Amino acid sequence: MPRVIQEELSIQVDNEDLESLLKLNNDQLIAFNAIMDVINNKQSQVFFVDGPRGTGKTFLYRTLIAKVRSKGQIVLATTSSGIVVTLLPGGRTAHSRFKIPINVEADSFCFISKQSDLAKLIREITTIIWDEAPMTNRYAFEALDRSLKDILDCNAPFGGKIMILGGDFCQVLPVVLKDKTCDHYKIIILQNIMRIGDGNEPTKCDDMVKVPHQIEITWEGENSIQKLIRDTFPQLQSHTWDASYMVERAILTPKNEDVQKLNDIIINHFLGEERELLSFDEVEGDTHNLYQQEYLHSITPGGFPPHDLKVKKGAPLMLLRNIDPKAGLCNGTRLLCRGFFMNMLGVEILTGHNIGKRSFLPRIKHKTTESAGLPFVLIRKQFPMKLSFAITINKSQGQTILNVGIYLPRHVFSRGQLYVALSRVV
Repeated sequence: MPRVIQEELSIQVDNEDLESLLKLNNDQLIAFNAIMDVINNKQSQVFFVDGPRGTGKTFLYRTLIAKVRSKGQIVLATTSSGIVVTLLPGGRTAHSRFKIPINVEADSFCFISKQSDLAKLIREITTIIWDEAPMTNRYAFEALDRSLKDILDCNAPFGGKIMILGGDFCQVLPVVLKDKTCDHYKIIILQNIMRIGDGNEPTKCDDMVKVPHQIEITWEGENSIQKLIRDTFPQLQSHTWDASYMVERAILTPKNEDVQKLNDIIINHFLGEERELLSFDEVEGDTHNLYQQEYLHSITPGGFPPHDLKVKKGAPLMLLRNIDPKAGLCNGTRLLCRGFFMNMLGVEILTGHNIGKRSFLPRIKHKTTESAGLPFVLIRKQFPMKLSFAITINKSQGQTILNVGIYLPRHVFSRGQLYVALSRVV
């Protein structure tokens, strides 16, 4: 039996997740029964679980996963976001699990051969769960659909496998498939917000939200920024090394340049020894040194750490790469700097199922793609992280933060950003 199949079959089922069936609300129970009916009858169906934040999508997924695995069957739990992986037992990012190309195109296939162990695993699975589906380019779904049809020799959507997609279309633009396969799809909508009155309070689905004046800060230049920082991080200097304090707070803002500005301000007020960690930058294939180092250092493409990473012990960080998802080291994981070592950073995990675990992270190579819009390929060797006193609104998606400050020096630039920012708090 291939190792990948053994690994899936060896995942322990949490008794608490099995018992969650008794705690499902009416919407969740309808969804659970509809999906399990298809699984038990070995039918082919594509589901979409649509619901805003707090309606219990993850709770439903975990219950389904536990039920299927308790029967000795295999369910592949995947997500579009690295940070959300930590919420699903045995979860992986969809790109990692199915080897979806990074620069996926309209005619792309996944990098899975029909004779590979991964193909054998796919033939054995009962169902696939893909959470945060709306975050992903539709070409990724089409690539997986195309690949599964080829591997399974079946022209039904996703090769006839039961596919459970889920997410919140209010957060990002929806994924619209071009082909007419509506008869194969069923949408399940969760509406009861379980984080308000334990789900017993009436839900108004179509109302507008008015931000109360008492949570607004009147704009008075830099003084307003300092007030926002003080309100979000009260008595900051008294909480050095306080992991629970750090993970419960963040300032959200739309653009990376404002994130950098806020982090620079806050780290200067943070107590402790500062280390300036510099990157090694080069242009791929630039044997004649056509690009000056000063210019390369000034560039920080999306998803890249800065050239000049200023860190202090006890400061919060955010991981920018999927290093080891099983160990909780995913893109978006929040960390606490615990120490500086020779070519390594000691960190403590603040989020997910591995809270409190420590690890050592080295510098790694970051490489730009065509989406960076540069006329060359930039390679930066740097620690894959940045300060996380402030983070972008997009980066906060999938995270729960108890105390949130929102900095809007300009309008949000995409649909759903303000919704994401306002819905981070429990």
